[in-house]
Order: sequence, then structure tokens, then C-alpha cells
Amino acid sequence: MQKKKVDGFVSVGEEAGQFLAACPRRGDSDEPSPMSSSPAQEETSLVTTPDEDEADGSFLSRRDQVAAMKRVYEPATREMLEALALDYSQRFNQSNEDVGVYLKRMHEHPEWLHVAAVDALVRTWFPDPGRRAARLGGGWVIKKYREYVEGKEEPPAEMVDWAQWILNGGLTYNRLEWVLEIAARSGLIKPGEGKRPLPHEVIIDAEWLQEFWAEGGAQGLERYGYLFVDRDGEFLTPQEYERSRQVAVNEVLATPYDPGDAEVMYEIQTYLAWAKTQHLPAEEEQALLTDLPRPLVQWVSALQRRIDTDRYCISVRLAPRSRRRVIEISEHANPQRVWYLGNQQHILAWLQWYAHVSIGIPEKIGAEA
Repeated sequence: MQKKKVDGFVSVGEEAGQFLAACPRRGDSDEPSPMSSSPAQEETSLVTTPDEDEADGSFLSRRDQVAAMKRVYEPATREMLEALALDYSQRFNQSNEDVGVYLKRMHEHPEWLHVAAVDALVRTWFPDPGRRAARLGGGWVIKKYREYVEGKEEPPAEMVDWAQWILNGGLTYNRLEWVLEIAARSGLIKPGEGKRPLPHEVIIDAEWLQEFWAEGGAQGLERYGYLFVDRDGEFLTPQEYERSRQVAVNEVLATPYDPGDAEVMYEIQTYLAWAKTQHLPAEEEQALLTDLPRPLVQWVSALQRRIDTDRYCISVRLAPRSRRRVIEISEHANPQRVWYLGNQQHILAWLQWYAHVSIGIPEKIGAEA
């Protein structure tokens, strides 16, 4: 979906884009455990970069890419730098005593201190081959800072990529640790094997997910190894994103949508095709569709009496991946035009629309139903 159409789904908790499956990825994850953090760590965020053409970055060496990060810190106030220095001291030294050490380096080369901090966090969750997983502290940060500044060691590509990811998104080190923890716990990259995830391997922007349903929903994302969907800075697991997008498309299906809108119709049609693959076991589904609640039976009966059944088909079905029963209305002449009515509000709104396009439809049926 184009961005303007996506904005319409955002109002009901939705985002969409185009799903490109060009590169093989990896699988799914466990939920992260809560990370203890200080107030400074909770509140401190790096300065965001202005919107610029980033295409030139791919032609720069890694050292040049890091050098370019320094401009992010140039507009930072003294208070911002002090807050970041406090974050470093508390995060890596578990005290406030080393604020001055970090503040001095920030005045010298803040970009290299940033990369050294990222280095410590990445290696904490994904240690070098032969090393045990352990939290790296201030000694490691300062050591790497010196090696990078003096040119004794080139920064690994993954450290530069994650450092840029934080700056470009205006994100915190807490967010980086959260992402790394889930990636480590997913078991898809085993810590200590030497391979580390890159941002684009585990995170996909929601704007690239136009083919979300056609690619299999959350399972499609997991097949390619994505652990997160970035929806305007909100990071959702594939399952969380699927649920939010399902809510959005079901809201559309409960309203008199425009069948002439190709983008909306594509979202609906690919969703309905995906939904057909998500049924419960046949016996369980049959039991749920046989023993219907009395109010639902009454609504179906009321709808059958008040709409043209030669034009519309009424049935009850189960929403995908749930036991929730909804009323399904479809046009005989155009079976691809479908509505899911999940509650009384949906039913009354649909009947109100139907009254405008048909003749002789009563506006109130609540008392009889």
C-alpha cells in the first residue's frame, strides 16, 4: 500500500507497505526479560540525525562512516552530553563515579565512544568465538575507544551498522540491548559462533509490507528471519504486527468499504486468501459452528428476513487463528466482496448502509432481534 493509504489503517492500529523477500533471513523469538536500568538509561536518547540523502554512505569506508557520525553530536548541548556521560557511567561502570572519564572522551571523539559502547553491548550478547557470554563493562569500552581512535583496529561492520541504526532512529542503548537479547534468545544465531545479526536482517520497516498476507503473515516474516516490524519507531514482533494488522483489516471488513479502491480491495483479498489457510482442525471448527450462541442465531435470522438473500449470502464463520464467530455477508454476483460483522454495532452500521442502497429496509431491528 502507498503511504497515504497506510495512514488510513493507522487510525485502527495498522501500518502497511511492501514486503520484499529478496534476502534469506532467520526465524522467530522469545519475549525479552525486563532489563533493569537507571533513570538516566531510561530517559537518555542520542541526538537524531536530520533527514538527508544517505545514499553516499554506502560508498564510504567504515572509518569514514563513523567519522560522519560526529556531526550528530555537534548541536548537542552541554546538558545532553552530561546526560549521555552519566548513562555510560551507570551502564558500564554501575556507578556515577566515571562520568568525567566519559565526558572527556565525548568532547574528543563522541562518535568513536558511541561505536565502542555499541561494540560492548553487541559482544555482550554475541561474544567472540571461544569466549563465554559476559557483560562487558567500562574497561572494554575505553579500550575499544582507544584502539578505534588510534587506528589500531578497524571497527567491525556489524558495530558500525548498529551504531548508525541507533543514531538514525534516535534510539537508546536500552532498545539496542532489547533487540540483541531477543536475537540471542531466538537460537537462530548461537552466541560464540562469531556471526552476529545486522539490523536489516532482523528488523523490517512496516512500509515494506504490502505483500504481508500474500507472503504468509507473521509466519512469512519469521521464515525470512525477521524478529521485529518497525512501525513508525514502534517495534512489534511478527505476531504482534499480524494481530494489529488483522484488527485493522477486520475493521474495514465491518464497514461499507469502496469496492472500487484497488488498494483496499487488494488488502482484503490477500487477507481473505490467507485466512482460508488458518482454520482450526475440522472437527473443532465444526463443533464451534454447530453450537452457536442464541443471540448470534437471532441476528442471523433477523438479517435473513431484512436483506435480499437472492443478492446476498449470510453465514457464520470463525475468524482466523481464533475461536471468535462472526457473521459473514457476501454478494452472490461478486463473492470477493465480503463483510465480517463481529458485534451488534457492526450489524446495525451495515444495515444502515444497506437501507441507503436498497428500498424498504427498516432502520431498526434491535427489538425483534
